[in-house]
Amino acid sequence: MGKPGGAAPRRRSGRGTAGKPWLRRAGAVVAGLLLCLPAGCGGKGEGGGATGAPAAAAAARAQGRGEPRQLAIPVHAEPVRVGEMVASVQTHARLEAERWVTVLARTTGLLQELLVEEGDRVRAGQVLARLQKDELRLQHQQAEVALSQVRASYERVAALHRDRMVSEAEFEAARLQLENAQLRLEEARLNLDYADITAPIDGVIMRRLVNVGHLVRANQELFELADLEPLLARVYVPEKRMHQIGVGQEVRLQIESLPDVEISGRIQMLSPGVDPQSGTVKVTVAVPDPGHRLRPGMFASVRIITDRHPRALIIPKKALVIETDDDDVYVVRDGVARRVFIQPGFVEGDAVEVLSGLAAGELVITVGAEGLKDGTPVRVVGAAGAALAADEARPAGGAERPADAAPERPAASAPARPPAARAGE
Repeated sequence: MGKPGGAAPRRRSGRGTAGKPWLRRAGAVVAGLLLCLPAGCGGKGEGGGATGAPAAAAAARAQGRGEPRQLAIPVHAEPVRVGEMVASVQTHARLEAERWVTVLARTTGLLQELLVEEGDRVRAGQVLARLQKDELRLQHQQAEVALSQVRASYERVAALHRDRMVSEAEFEAARLQLENAQLRLEEARLNLDYADITAPIDGVIMRRLVNVGHLVRANQELFELADLEPLLARVYVPEKRMHQIGVGQEVRLQIESLPDVEISGRIQMLSPGVDPQSGTVKVTVAVPDPGHRLRPGMFASVRIITDRHPRALIIPKKALVIETDDDDVYVVRDGVARRVFIQPGFVEGDAVEVLSGLAAGELVITVGAEGLKDGTPVRVVGAAGAALAADEARPAGGAERPADAAPERPAASAPARPPAARAGE
């Protein structure tokens, strides 16, 4: 019997979780997973196991020694290229026509017709303009009539002279009158021909100085005509350089109004004397113009070539280190900047020849060298950097692998799944 005033206590079963086997199985799975974590179950995944342990140990040792990590400095670089370099005497000049003539009127008359304009190319003997010929034709006819009269008179006097009926003086006078009449006729014929104004040389009409209807007088200027093939550049070279110059030597010209065009010419004449006041020698350069783009008066930079190196190593002038008095550059080798001393040769514009110290294809730093020291880590950016990265990403065996491709990962074993609970448990 129970205690009075209360219910009898219920006796607990001693089975505990023995009556629930699914709880025991779930606990076993959780315990297994907890034991697996510190043992490195994910060691074969990314950054774990044999791959991650040495790196982690090295990082721990570096941190323990207190070594700072140095970042790579971005720079621009260009490869050493092979090309031609020349030595030259540089000067300036304005282009001139080899022949520049003024076309004059040879007779008087009204300008009736203009056949050419400024800029037209003409040949020697080509008619440029015509004067009115009416008056000139009348003068020619009058000269012909006068000659006929004088000739008839001369023939009568000559017949009488043969019969000794006139004196020798009268015969000579008649003969002179005949010759004068012939000369006046020839003059009238020339004036008639001169009404057609022709070009004295081949060339280009540079200026037209008259208009139709003007009264043109003898010796009046009508046109300016220039022979532009070839053009000339007259330059003056210092006396100390004259031994490097000779007739036929190559000359390169850069025209100010045609900056992208370099023209090649030859020395045509060399003055035999030295100007005592300036101490220079006049050199005449013939400048061909097959494309008819050049004009007299154009300003040109002239370089007389005195020596050439056809296969020279060339670097940009901006690659030279300006912080020192030496001729040195920084070269990218194995990801670091190396200071290299060079022996320069010819200098041509922004290009410098390298006689020793570098090899073709090496990358010289052109931007970002300020403050660099020998051994400083650098990172090449731009086109050269992309090419360098592509070369490094290409394996020695053959096929190229992208630079940003992740390393292959070994397949990780899948964790064991817990058994499914049976129905009713």
